[in-house]
Amino acid sequence: MPQCDDKCLYSLTSNSYMKAVIICGPTGAGKSSLALNLAEKFKGVIINADSVQIYREIKILSGRPTFDDYRQAPHRLYGIMSIFKPCTLGIWRKMALETIKECERSGRLPIICGGTGLYIKFLLNELSAIPEVPPSIKLEAREKLEDLGNENFRELLSKNDPVSARRIKSGDTNRLLRAWEVLTATNKPLSYWHEQSRETESQHRFFKVCLMPERKALYSKCDKRFLDFIEQGAAEEARALDFINVSPELPASKTLGLLELIKYTRGELGLSDAIAQAQRTTRRYAKRQLTWFRHQLDEDFLIQNLRCRKTVSDCLKKIVNFLG
Repeated sequence: MPQCDDKCLYSLTSNSYMKAVIICGPTGAGKSSLALNLAEKFKGVIINADSVQIYREIKILSGRPTFDDYRQAPHRLYGIMSIFKPCTLGIWRKMALETIKECERSGRLPIICGGTGLYIKFLLNELSAIPEVPPSIKLEAREKLEDLGNENFRELLSKNDPVSARRIKSGDTNRLLRAWEVLTATNKPLSYWHEQSRETESQHRFFKVCLMPERKALYSKCDKRFLDFIEQGAAEEARALDFINVSPELPASKTLGLLELIKYTRGELGLSDAIAQAQRTTRRYAKRQLTWFRHQLDEDFLIQNLRCRKTVSDCLKKIVNFLG
């Protein structure tokens, strides 16, 4: 297998821009395994691009790196935030870019690894920044939603921002509030700000590797992975999260398998039923991810079977050429 040498390291910062590798794809595809492989071969630092692995309270159900993984390669942005302080796209991108700069200073290859497609998309594109929404407007929006209820609030939003209203389901409280807050604070609908987004030339160059396993194999991997989580103590982790009253409005509450295991720990579901439901939820999520990455990402290298040595070898050679 090709190895990284001084020439390879030097090229990371040549031509006035920083080079980095992105490894993405659906849950259970093997992204972390490939990232560790690349980190060893190219003196890399693995940077988290998973919206759940960033929270310190969710270690098992998020599939965060193990102690052995940390010993094998440096990891950044894992378990660094509290679930009670949601990590927005802007917060993550700022931290990711700062970490990439740290890699540049230390002569290491940044390897961005994760399945949160919007993180990847936001990193690759220079999106127009939405002005900050004052706390007073956020408070007014929440009070209005509580008074009207989600359905009526959505109807009110549709009169002023029909595009966002069509895209947001009435049960999606966070997105309804966000659309109304931006509309009130800027006098422009959220759709206006999204339309301002455009891809620009940046100081970074990314080599994008997308893992897209065959669906049946991916589903099997997802099922087995959740059983591994159970053996590692996922039910106890869910019980602990239930004990600290994680609000259903917090992004962390959407963690795959969490709701089902909380029901189990409360005695509302048997363990086998909780596992079966969580596995089904995970498979559905993986299916949506497959669709998203297929249509939203223009990858530089596609891997369908991570066990194929030739495919992985070809990927490594492409990365060597990219770094050269």
